Amino acid sequence: MTMTDRNDIKRAAKTVSLLLGACLLLTGCICASHEDWREYKVFCGMSRSGGAVTDAEWEQFCDRYVTAEFPDGYTTMRATGSWKPENAPAAMREDTRVIVVLAPSGAKEKVRRIARQYRRLFRQESVLIVTSPADAESVEASAGEEP
Repeated sequence: MTMTDRNDIKRAAKTVSLLLGACLLLTGCICASHEDWREYKVFCGMSRSGGAVTDAEWEQFCDRYVTAEFPDGYTTMRATGSWKPENAPAAMREDTRVIVVLAPSGAKEKVRRIARQYRRLFRQESVLIVTSPADAESVEASAGEEP
């Protein structure tokens, strides 16, 4: 066997491997993952001096700031939080809104901008951000399938 024959065999093996990988990817047997995804949660207290953040203010905040950073979507949830302010004698409860975003790990600064903006606009002592690894998939209708 000559050196040219060996090179031809190596080239053919690489081509077959690439074609097989492409077929598996296209048929859904393997998934391509190019980014490391995270679940970001931003905990926004609704209490402030002078009265609570209203539902209308919350909706305006989300429309203006959260949608601007994550136009592909996010989720908000109502919650009740309990925390002890630095100089308070006891923990307090307050209505809370949680913004949940699934995004690549590089989106952390966008999440921080949202938290800083909320803290500033609604005079919050702090806004909590929780970041967790995310293994998410979207189950969508196939071509011709009813949603």
